[in-house]
Amino acid sequence: MKNLNIDFKWIGASTWILKVGDLKIACDPILCDINTIIDLKFFKAKRRTKPQFVNSDFENIDIWLLTHNHSDHIDELGMSKISSSSKVYSHKNIKPWFANRSLENVSFMDWADKIHTNSKGYEIEIEAITCVHGSNYISAILCGGVNGYWIKIRKDGQSLEIYVTGDTINHSKMKKHIKGRKADILIPNMGGGGLDKFGGPFSYTADLLKDTVTITRPSVILPVHHTSFSLFKEPIEELYKWNDDRIIEFGEGQTINLQEYLFKNNTGFTSKI
Repeated sequence: MKNLNIDFKWIGASTWILKVGDLKIACDPILCDINTIIDLKFFKAKRRTKPQFVNSDFENIDIWLLTHNHSDHIDELGMSKISSSSKVYSHKNIKPWFANRSLENVSFMDWADKIHTNSKGYEIEIEAITCVHGSNYISAILCGGVNGYWIKIRKDGQSLEIYVTGDTINHSKMKKHIKGRKADILIPNMGGGGLDKFGGPFSYTADLLKDTVTITRPSVILPVHHTSFSLFKEPIEELYKWNDDRIIEFGEGQTINLQEYLFKNNTGFTSKI
């Protein structure tokens, strides 16, 4: 895998595309335009930035990861970008979005479910990871279920491990689930969503992320899910203040080549199989 390009493009909010060679993985298609008002049941929010994509970004997506059914994570335009030929791994609360679509390549996953698949010569394991989407018991129940995902990609005797946190806070259930693992790439949902609301925040702040980084020891940290919507209250600069060279700073629409970060000092990939 060292000879393959590994590129990451942040579209905005929780939407991104990761390319490992010719394998394409995408997450949470929320593509509403700037100034769109979204309804989050107990409050509304405005999109502050325009999602940065071209239609070709969503061509030939091999794997879609859908974390949960909130309107800052999925919408009609986003759903239209999911091809019937893509394999979709989703929380079960997104099932209504597939009412008029084929479920042939769709897998609805509960926490700790693992699915093995193959695509383009890669062996891929996807595990649904525990998320707690609220800072107290009531808000976590009201916010509903969310999946994070742990992805292992294997080829030619090497593996790449990616942790997609989904919307979660620093909770003992989540930490128990990821204990003892090492992530090459950590993609945390930041922003301190709903920091000013009852039971908030509903996603990581810089302070809440610390334990996850300590546990997973990532080689690269790619923060998303900040800035794009008005409900994201903590500026991403709070995370940048760590001055940790594993944290890559990038903007919406920017593509980052991860080779130099992953293979610095010959680290970044997990042990050979």
